[in-house]
Amino acid sequence: MDPERLERTIRFANQLARKDCPLPLLRRGDGGTQYSDLTESVEYLLLESHRRRKLILPELRAFNNQSIGVFSDYSGEGRGRYAVYSVLVCGFNMRTSFEQHAREARARVGLGDKEIAYKDLRMGQMRRALPDFLAAADELPGFLCTVAVDKRIRSVFGSEKDTPEKLVAVLEEAGLGRRKPAVAEKLLRVVHLAAYLTALLGEEGQKVFWMTDHDEICPTSEEHRKLLEIFARVLPLYQKQGAQFGQMGGAVPFPARSVEMNDLLSLADLAAGAICDYLSKRDSTQPDDIRVKAGVDSVMLWLARAGIGLKKFCCLLRKREDQVIERATVEFTPISSQTGIFIPIYD
Repeated sequence: MDPERLERTIRFANQLARKDCPLPLLRRGDGGTQYSDLTESVEYLLLESHRRRKLILPELRAFNNQSIGVFSDYSGEGRGRYAVYSVLVCGFNMRTSFEQHAREARARVGLGDKEIAYKDLRMGQMRRALPDFLAAADELPGFLCTVAVDKRIRSVFGSEKDTPEKLVAVLEEAGLGRRKPAVAEKLLRVVHLAAYLTALLGEEGQKVFWMTDHDEICPTSEEHRKLLEIFARVLPLYQKQGAQFGQMGGAVPFPARSVEMNDLLSLADLAAGAICDYLSKRDSTQPDDIRVKAGVDSVMLWLARAGIGLKKFCCLLRKREDQVIERATVEFTPISSQTGIFIPIYD
């Protein structure tokens, strides 16, 4: 890269990096506000990363961005030790470059409008598109947060055995639908994580659009409407007192395929699937012997690097033998050196 272009890139990267760290976000001593183990742990680990000067958050107020896009997907419903939740929060009005380069990545391998999904990485065309697709994603101003929760942790909202059943009652009494205990627990984990990250990275007055994958937390349009209502009620728990976002809306993947929206959702899907696969194998396999399926290596390398626009963060909660919940940041480092460009982010 010639010096002039490098200088422009450094300037651009610094415009997209937030310099006034908004942490801590959770309010203390304000009359009894209690937060879940999930958001408490995420904030604790973000603060630890910030203290080590390793945390870079995106500046989603840059270039007069007026809207926040939230895209969430999940993994771990089948076998494996962890349930994994991945949430992308991005500058919704700053996605043009990603969309253009994602289209080009698709066209180069003839992928067409096929959804890029973790479950379909066996497709040769998809694997060939993946490196360029993920490189395009690194230009998107945003934050991709992936949290793995040990399945032995029945609830992150209380230590009592019947906590998920109590969540069912709370939702039903509030007129927000009746769900099975495990579904109520998952729904509220997703809502609280999405709300925390939206409040952390968004700005008062910005519009919020949340797209989540089709699954048991919103199988019908009516259940999806209630999910958005729950999100609207939970969000103020994390916002600065008196602060308000602008118009709020949401969707599940559109019946008429929207490649651009699905590509954003795919970033959360790929991260959740890859992390779930890796962590499940790590618990039963020596590190040097872990083998992931084809295509996951590209995702893992992508998760190991920070993009000019897109930053990534991964952490886990697991239960020890003494039943104590421990939390840790998960960081990936390539075995071999990768060709890349060092971009300084100034204080």
